Amino acid sequence: MATNLTHHHLHHAYSQAEKHKKKWEAYREKFSAVTEGAIRLVEVGGGAWLGGMLEGKTGQGTFMHVPINLGIGVALSAAGFLDLAGEYSEHLNNVGDGFIASYAAATGYNFGKNWKETGKLFGAKAAPAPLPAAPPAMPVPHPAAAAAGWAG
Repeated sequence: MATNLTHHHLHHAYSQAEKHKKKWEAYREKFSAVTEGAIRLVEVGGGAWLGGMLEGKTGQGTFMHVPINLGIGVALSAAGFLDLAGEYSEHLNNVGDGFIASYAAATGYNFGKNWKETGKLFGAKAAPAPLPAAPPAMPVPHPAAAAAGWAG
């Protein structure tokens, strides 16, 4: 039994292959966008977590009067924008965004905590914690007793 392939059959097969190829490309682009979004989410979230961890470990430490998490975030973002890491610069931007977000979250938390403690939105600082009680005073001998050799 002989198969009779005509130009029409070949054209139809080619059209179907092109249609499926375009569909596959659309899926690949969609998957690529989802993957890029997931990577960004992990990098920004990881940077925020690291910034919070550093802030907790250092007790809101600073370097040259700049909060550590803010300084690291700005440095990483600057390196990313300057394309210092080449094809990986976008990842530096993402992690830097996370560090900056951790600084913003900590600042917002402290603002809200102060607002709750004072009842005022602006201009009030929380009252400082009371100082511990002073230890009892040491007895001091009277000058006349000290001159007579009495040490008390």
